[in-house]
Order: sequence, then structure tokens, then C-alpha cells
Amino acid sequence: MNLFSSSTGKSPTHSWKISADSNWVEICHGRRVLWKGATTGIELADGSRLHPAHPSLCENILTLDFPGELTVRHQLILAGDRLRVTTTLLNRSPRPVPLRQVVILAGTLEPGLWQRVFAQSETMTGKTGIFRIPGTHLSDSCLGLTDAAGASALVAGFEKLDSAFYRFRLEESRSDLQLTPSCLREDIPLPAGGTLELSPLWIGVGPSLSGLMEEYAGTVAQAMAARPARDAMTGWCSWYHYYGKETAADILTNARHLAASPLRGKLKVVQIDDGWNRTTPTAPRNWGDWFPGAKFPQGMRAVADELHALGYQAGLWLAPFSVDAGTQLAQEHPEWILRSRNASTGKLEPAGPGNVFGLDLTHPGVLEWLRTTFDRVFHDWGFDYVKIDFLIHSLFPGQRHDSGKTSAEAFRQGLQVIRNSAGKDKFILACGSPFGPAIGLCDAMRIGFDVGGRWDAPMRLEEWPQGNCSLRAAAYPTLFRQWMHRRWWQNDPDCLIVRDRAVPFEVEAMTQLKIELPAPNLSVAPSDFGLSRNEAEFWVRAVWFTGGMGLVSEVWPELSTDRQELLTRAFPPHPWRVRWFDYYEHPDVCVLQTRDGPPMVGIFNLSDEPRTVRLPLSHLPASPHWQEWLSGETVSLQGDSAGFPTLPPRSARIWMGKAG
Repeated sequence: MNLFSSSTGKSPTHSWKISADSNWVEICHGRRVLWKGATTGIELADGSRLHPAHPSLCENILTLDFPGELTVRHQLILAGDRLRVTTTLLNRSPRPVPLRQVVILAGTLEPGLWQRVFAQSETMTGKTGIFRIPGTHLSDSCLGLTDAAGASALVAGFEKLDSAFYRFRLEESRSDLQLTPSCLREDIPLPAGGTLELSPLWIGVGPSLSGLMEEYAGTVAQAMAARPARDAMTGWCSWYHYYGKETAADILTNARHLAASPLRGKLKVVQIDDGWNRTTPTAPRNWGDWFPGAKFPQGMRAVADELHALGYQAGLWLAPFSVDAGTQLAQEHPEWILRSRNASTGKLEPAGPGNVFGLDLTHPGVLEWLRTTFDRVFHDWGFDYVKIDFLIHSLFPGQRHDSGKTSAEAFRQGLQVIRNSAGKDKFILACGSPFGPAIGLCDAMRIGFDVGGRWDAPMRLEEWPQGNCSLRAAAYPTLFRQWMHRRWWQNDPDCLIVRDRAVPFEVEAMTQLKIELPAPNLSVAPSDFGLSRNEAEFWVRAVWFTGGMGLVSEVWPELSTDRQELLTRAFPPHPWRVRWFDYYEHPDVCVLQTRDGPPMVGIFNLSDEPRTVRLPLSHLPASPHWQEWLSGETVSLQGDSAGFPTLPPRSARIWMGKAG
């Protein structure tokens, strides 16, 4: 057995010990065996798996030799409660080796220590949150573990997310808890004599899951040169009222209403969403042909100029990596479309669901087209801001012009073109985007599902446990991805909606979506829409307190007076940094607290049951008296734990500490 260890000199509990035997590695922290039986493996394009023999640990280098003259070297860098593992693959054979994935130190975690897991998808949709451990959990780029009391935690995550996608799999098998980190290589060959460096794996241990997640986010931000945070972007978005049916006149009318409302001066941008480029109001969607349609007869420059004259920035929605089958772009440049081989016919066919395809971002012609398109939007038309959506379409599996690039590398190459056109000052909001490869190239990121004018909209629950197009679906990632905000970008929680009645355009859009998905459990009667006061207040509190983007998507004159007043409370956005409070008793309750500024605690009940939350007073600011931010309700806390008033279902409170 070989042994490598490091200690901070403070105490035995702050040390790492790494052991290597004939087939496994053991990682200990202090007196605990965190990771045992850990092995690295290689999966090839044909599905076969290679296993190492006789690991060698010399100083801080772990060397593993595989069949086929492949070698993996892990460098272990130990510092206090942090372990960093760098991984290099060497192909010493005379032939290229196609790699599907590399599994990095998959092993068994200490049993009984962890009861909760933070796991997330790679995009705004999917399963994201803090969950009870039993079962199988998949997570993109990082994974966090904690006990229910929030007193002990471990976070593992990959630092550089620009060249490949990284996954974690956590699976409870009998009494064991198996953790498998991996790098997806997408069957790309490692050339003969070639070397491949993977992202470093960062492992942190400590008392606070919240603190470790923030530290991990900061490590990634530094490694990938994340863009400095700006003041939170605010504005108005056309989508969640008009659903693509708006005209230029509607855009400008709403801008004038808002300019005359109490929100005057508080909203920075007016964003024109999808539908502006349809050739006629009822024409098929034509993603790919980005020119003004019949609803904007005066052209996009004229609308941008009028918005500027009203004191707004001009914003525009596009789906630049997508192309519809019937567009001029698809007809003129079929070679730009990603293609995959049909399993039954053997033919190469455009990759994508239905009639929407993905563009090949490794093709020089596509990159030049992107440059021309965004030079037109930013410089000829004068837009200050773009929301670029459905970026995941560029990740469709298929044959690329440059077969040596992963989908992550291709994506980043395309997004870099848009960033170059935008320069330093134009604002880029990415949406429907993979997270990792976008860091450093966008100013903001949609981090969750679409909102909607109701609390719950169950659809595709096997993929979207909280549904979609609803406040409940949008709230989970808004609260549980707070650690990304102001580190990787501005978080975009999606739009502020507070209405108490149905909007005809939304009912029509959801009726169509029910057919397209399909979503048999989704009811679309007009009576299903409209938010209760508790629900509307929940969303205003969540968007305001998390401090991300604040875009309104209501037609101001159509709101009741009390809902107008509620909406204005969300502005200006909360300026202070906010993090999770390490309370994980109920996975459907999220507690946030300010890190600086006035002492504040936000408690958010996402469930359909009342919840009572008790927090240790030792973890709260020394303030016995608290006042609720929105309602003005007051409470005094005494004893060892803070028993805040019971929260009704679908509700939230933000408590502000008062002196004296």
C-alpha cells in the first residue's frame, strides 16, 4: 500500500490521507473515511470498459495503467479542507482511441453521514434542488451532500467547464452510497501519442453546504474568467402576456404605459420576445431567418429608436443556434445543419425534434453567419440587449464539420462570436443554454423553468418533477441556484407575474402546448389561471430577495390596483448578497439569509402543506425583534431556537432584524 497525506498543522481533523492499493484508492479526511474503493475507468466508443491494474502513488501523483497502452495520471493537491485532483490521459499506442467517457475516482462514500443531496441539471429545465438521499441522483458539473441539520457537508465539482460536460451520479445500493464523477468525451478519438487534460476535480469538506457551494462557484468563476457582475438588469418582456402575438404598436404602447407608471425610471430595458420575425401574423415559425416580419413594418431600427427616446434600452429575443425546416436558411445551407445517422435507414438526417434543427457551430459558414446576424442586431438596428434562447439545440448529437470538437467546445465557439459582436457593453442573456460552457461569455443566465399565470402546471413530470410554465416550477431553481448569482453571471429567475386572472393569449398558448407535449394531466380551462394573493406575494418576495434580474411581463393597465402596488415592491432589486441558510429538514422549504447589509432571513414554502421552521438563534444575527418586509408583521424570538410563524402553503416571508 502507498500512502500520501497532508495536514494543516491545526489538528488531526484538518488533514487528508490518500491510500492506493492494487485496485482502489481510499480518501480520508481527518478521522473519517470519506471515499473508499475509488477507481478510475475508461469507456470506449464501442461501449467496452477498461480498468486499471496496480495503481502507483508516488508523492502526490497517482498513476494508473490501462490496457491498450493508455495511462491516467491524477495529481493530488491538498490544502486544508480542500482536495484538488487534476487528471491527464496519455495514449502511448500507435492508433487513435475513441473515448466515450472517463470515470474519475468513483467510489463508496461514508455511510450514514449524509441525508440530503444537492443535484442539478445542465440547463434551466430538469431536476434541480435539495433532495432526500434514497434513490439515484444525477447532477451536472457539481454535487453537494449534507446532513439534515446543516452541520456537515461535502461538495465535489469540476472547475473548468468549457471543453466537455461533466456529470455526477449518486446511487444508494443496499447500505452503500456510490458516487461516480465522469467526463463525457462523446466518442472523440484521442490521437496516437496524444495527451488529454481534463478539468480539475475540486472537493471541499466543511460544516456548511451553502459556504462550500459558494466557494466552488468562486473557484469556477476564477478559472473561467466570469464576467464582472453589473447592477441587476430590470425591464419589461412581452412574452408572458402576448405569447408571440404582439405587434410593434403593442410594444410601444406598453413602454409608454410603464413610463407613466410608478415603475418609471426603475425598468431599464424593453425586450421584444419571440414572434417579431414571422412573415405574417399567422405564418409558421421561422427561426433562422432573423428579419422583421409583418408585425414590425417600420423595421427594427425604428422600434429601437422609439424605445431609446422613451428612456429605455432596446432588447430583442432570438434563437440563433436553431433553424426551422421551412426557412430560407435551411434551404440555402443544408450543410450548416447538424445531422445524425438514422438507425433504421442508415441515412444522415437533420438532428432535432420535429422540424427544428440545430446549427453546426464548428462550420466556418455558420460562424460567419452568426457574426453578420448579430452585427446587424447590435450595430445596424441599435439593440442594446439580446435574449438568446434554445441554445441547447446546438448540442444535438450529430456529425460536425470539425469532428474533433466536443459539443461543449462547439457551443462555446458559437457563443464567443456573439460575445465578440456584443463587445463589452451590450447585454447578453442566455436562455435554454448549457451552463458550464457559457460562463464568461454572457451577462445573465435563465436558471429555471418558465413562469406562468398559475402556481402549478404538471407536465412531463418524469423529466420536470415540478412541472413547467408556473411559479412553482420557476421557484425551485431560483432558490436553489442562488450560489451562481453574481459569481458566474446575473441569475434570471424569469419574469415577474402577479395577475389574478386569466390572459387569453396564455390560455391559447397552454392549450397548444398540452397538445404538442402531450400533457394529459395539464388542465387549461381559463379558471385554472390567475394567482392567489399568497402565490403572487411568494413570487415577488423570491425575485426581489434573490436579487437577480427583474423583468415584468404584465400589461400595466390590466392589473388591479392592489396587484400594481405589489409589483412595484419588487423594485429596485435587493442589492445585498444572499446565500442559503443551512437548514435542510424539509426539502420543499428553502431558507435564505443576507451575507452583508441589513440582517434578513427569507423563508419559502414551496409545498402544499403548512410548514413551521425553527432555526438556531446562534446562527442568526443578534436581533430579538423581526419585521416582515412586505406585510409589516412583527415577531420577537426568544430561547435557543427561532420559531418563526408557521407558513401557509405556497407562501413566503422575509424577516428583517431590528435593533433594540
